[in-house]
Amino acid sequence: MLKEYYNQMASYLMGTFDANFILLTMLLTTAASIVYFIMISYMITQMDSRYFVRNHLVSENLAHKKQREKNNAADDTRLNSRVIPMNRSLRLMINLVKVIVGLFLLICGLVMLVLPGQGLLTMLMGLSLIPFPGKNKLEQTILARKSVRFSLNWIRMKANKKPFIFY
Repeated sequence: MLKEYYNQMASYLMGTFDANFILLTMLLTTAASIVYFIMISYMITQMDSRYFVRNHLVSENLAHKKQREKNNAADDTRLNSRVIPMNRSLRLMINLVKVIVGLFLLICGLVMLVLPGQGLLTMLMGLSLIPFPGKNKLEQTILARKSVRFSLNWIRMKANKKPFIFY
């Protein structure tokens, strides 16, 4: 039955499209898949190994930061001379680009759930770029799968990076 379906699809495609067009499409999709895998691998290797436990770290860091601000109140001018403020419009553009890239990766990940590819990893990368309520809970739900955690750390090990720390 599957072989019959395959033969029908192959004859339909060959009758509808030229063989060169089909070959070109196959080459382009293969090249896009390779480039995509390289980009996702690069993004995963550039993330901090403690990225997925940052919520616990943020609350600890806020307490330490408040304590340091009290201790360094006299050195306020020295602190301000080292900090370079980012232009508000530049910060807005960076955040906008992050959201657009995140949405693109999220949509690609959803498509890859039914097509070949690393759908869950792509969705996780897209979600990490998009700010929305419940983001951390959704990330942790995806990270609850051992296969996702294994794939993330496998990519990092191949790049000689420390594995991610999950809680």
